[in-house]
Amino acid sequence: MDRMPGKLLIVVAHGDDETLGAGATTAKLTEAGVQVSLLVLTNDDGSRSAMGQRVTNRVSAIERAAKILGIERVGIREFGDNRLDAESQLELNRTVEREVRDFRPDTIFTTSMSDLSMDHQLVSRAARIAGRPGRSGVREIRCFETRSATDCGEASGLPTFAPNCWEVVSPSHVERKMEALREYGQEVESWPSPRSERGVRALAEYRGSQITEEFAEAFELLRTVR
Repeated sequence: MDRMPGKLLIVVAHGDDETLGAGATTAKLTEAGVQVSLLVLTNDDGSRSAMGQRVTNRVSAIERAAKILGIERVGIREFGDNRLDAESQLELNRTVEREVRDFRPDTIFTTSMSDLSMDHQLVSRAARIAGRPGRSGVREIRCFETRSATDCGEASGLPTFAPNCWEVVSPSHVERKMEALREYGQEVESWPSPRSERGVRALAEYRGSQITEEFAEAFELLRTVR
């Protein structure tokens, strides 16, 4: 990164979004001494109940994955999985604003508005509002791609994820990402799912190849102040 963050806040709807989207970059930054706070707005996979599947509380998995990535501060809220649209945008905004006020980050990572998931879009909007100029000390905001949400959005005709920032990561950072992802158990699917270990690694290789590096993660850089 041209500008190394002092404090990074990662804002996501679901546990595993942070790992799929920016796990290797997070490992790289915490290794360099950056303080990272993770805010997850839901605590389970409650949407599975509609399909007759067992609902799993993700709190312990989120905490274990965060530890692997070097994240020291974790906040988990209890909004409904795949039901954030039942909440007011104002309440979501306030939830993220409280974390910005308490942690005082200079950088925010969050999900993309290109994602098919409405939860991801609403959280992305809340993070942008919480980090708006003049109301926070946030100097940089990036959106990351989340497998099975960003790519499905593109395949469904939504605006395409358009990266303009690539973070070069090492094989060890990618391996820490994979190790953290395994903590989410059934959320890791079999190839050819984009959420498979092979699919996640293939994306890191593809993003790396775009900039003639072995591995990278790509971001939409929304704002940076130097």
